[in-house]
Amino acid sequence: MTPLLSLGDHVFEIEPFNFQRLVTETTVKWPAIARFGGRPGRQHTGFGEDPITISGLLYPEELGGGPEFEALRETQRAARPVIMMGWAASTGMAARILGRVVILSVKDTKNRFGPSGMARRMSFDIEVAPIGNENGKPVGLFG
Repeated sequence: MTPLLSLGDHVFEIEPFNFQRLVTETTVKWPAIARFGGRPGRQHTGFGEDPITISGLLYPEELGGGPEFEALRETQRAARPVIMMGWAASTGMAARILGRVVILSVKDTKNRFGPSGMARRMSFDIEVAPIGNENGKPVGLFG
C-alpha cells in the first residue's frame, strides 16, 4: 500500500481509498477603499479560508474504499480538527505535515447499482480548510 495523503487516521492510498484530484484555493483580501476625488485604493485586510477540495472515484464493490469513506464522514461529524499529511516519491516517501485542518463538507454521488442494491461506482468531494495559526505561529503549509 502506497500512502498519498492523510486526514488524521484516514489514509488515501493507491487502492482501495484513492483520490484523483486535489484543488487548492488561496485568497488574499484587498478590499477597495473609496478616495475623495480619485480612484479607489486597496488595503490588505487579511487572508481567505484557503479551502482544499479532494475529489475521487471509488468502486466499492470491486476495489473497496466504501467503509474508509464512511469512517472519514464520521470524523467530520465528530467536528474535530485533524492533521493533514502528504507523501511524495520525490522525498523518498517521507511524510510532510501540511497542517491542521477541519473537514467542512463531505459529498458523494453513488450510481451504477448492482443487484445487491450497493453502488458499484461512487464519486466524492471532501472540502477541508486550515484551522489557523496556533499560538500566533504558522503551522505547516498553511501558516
